[in-house]
Amino acid sequence: MPHTRLRDALPRASDAALLCAVRGVASLAAYASGFRALSDDDYARIAIAQRFAELPSFDPSHTSWLPAPFWLYGAALRVFGTDLVVARATAIALSTLATLLVYVAARLLGAGRVGALLGASLATLLPYSARLGITTVPEVPCSALILFGVATLARHDPKLRALGGLSLSAACLSRYEAWPVAAVFAAFGLYDAAKQRSLAAGSMLALLGPATWLLVGRAEHGDAVFFIARVANYRRALGPAGNASSAWQLLDYPGLLLRAEPELCALSFALAAWLMYVREEWLAYRRALLALLALLAFLMLGSLRDGVPTHHAARVLLPLWFFACVMAGHGLACVAASSSGSARVSVLALAAGATLGGWLTRPLLLPTEGFAERQLELAAGSAAKRLGAGALAIDTPDYGYFAVQAAFGSATRSAPLEDHDPRHAHPPDPFLNAEQLTRALRQQGARFLVATTEHAAIARDCSELWRNSGFVLLECANGAALVEPAP
Repeated sequence: MPHTRLRDALPRASDAALLCAVRGVASLAAYASGFRALSDDDYARIAIAQRFAELPSFDPSHTSWLPAPFWLYGAALRVFGTDLVVARATAIALSTLATLLVYVAARLLGAGRVGALLGASLATLLPYSARLGITTVPEVPCSALILFGVATLARHDPKLRALGGLSLSAACLSRYEAWPVAAVFAAFGLYDAAKQRSLAAGSMLALLGPATWLLVGRAEHGDAVFFIARVANYRRALGPAGNASSAWQLLDYPGLLLRAEPELCALSFALAAWLMYVREEWLAYRRALLALLALLAFLMLGSLRDGVPTHHAARVLLPLWFFACVMAGHGLACVAASSSGSARVSVLALAAGATLGGWLTRPLLLPTEGFAERQLELAAGSAAKRLGAGALAIDTPDYGYFAVQAAFGSATRSAPLEDHDPRHAHPPDPFLNAEQLTRALRQQGARFLVATTEHAAIARDCSELWRNSGFVLLECANGAALVEPAP
């Protein structure tokens, strides 16, 4: 196969510029639509990265969340400042690099230059990819790392396999969905090592990320697989998600794979049939597909054990969609290059029809899920930062306090009066009276308070510094810190 070396698979400068422009257009379109965050998790991640920027540690979140995204964002925030704009710029930069990595993966899977450009562009313009590309969740860069890792299975180059293993190891420290992919990658590597011993190194590198996290779990949490119970307990604390039978739960993710991106599925199925017809083109994809099907099986099992995401469940399918995009781009390029003029027009017309049909049926197939509209909370946090607030207590009716913290720019100098975690007992209501509020502020070591407009009336001894329709920023003399707030 051509392009066995990484250098041959890298995009030329003009192609890289084009792909960066495509990602830029996708990011602008997502931003112009009003989309800012998938959920409150986005702002929680920013707050944790801000804490890491001030107080670096190997496990920044001390939760089931994997550490690599916090290392990257925390490093950027430490260098360029903890402003929300820096986090957003970091997200777009990482998603742009992910687009280029999808191109490289396509070339390793046998796509030519045009096919790789088409595949990477499709992967960038997917609605989920465009939205996730401007958020601070790790799905887009992690999906590109997974795709690159499995693409190296098509080659028997030890250096490429080692890079693939490192790529998967980084993905495994970002998202748990990468773990079964790394296991299949390692199995293929050990199988190939029977004939070419130098390929075994890639397998060991792929398993380095999971092994590291299991050791951290044992050392820091007393249980190597602590994260399984934490995720399941949180989902169960939220209450039952529905009355679906086990069979329907097993089919949930295969159904989402088809329903969430219907036009891509229709296009990729048609072009996969073409690639299978041209057998030489299809051979490179087989191992990558098997590794990614392990991810799907992992999600299907997780849905039975309450171990899958609690919201926007389809986002974890992004590696499979990236793979479908690469296959579709490769197939389109092959059809265009090998068909006669009339046949080429017919095939491309069918592809366009499938895409249009998908766009029309998308609203009917995919359940609508809201996004995190936190403009009032972001404005409150920005006002507290602009007015030089010190230690800040935050009163919100839900997880909106993460948005206040993210805009404030410091998770070490801010904390909620209640974290709203369904696994935790509710603290005494600090807004029963002014004395109770003063006590709560002193216990937290906070002089400043972002409170809802409803609760602000209780704070009689506080001075109003700023307000919008939802929140009020107060300075409370009686809440002066008796001790330094805990980091």
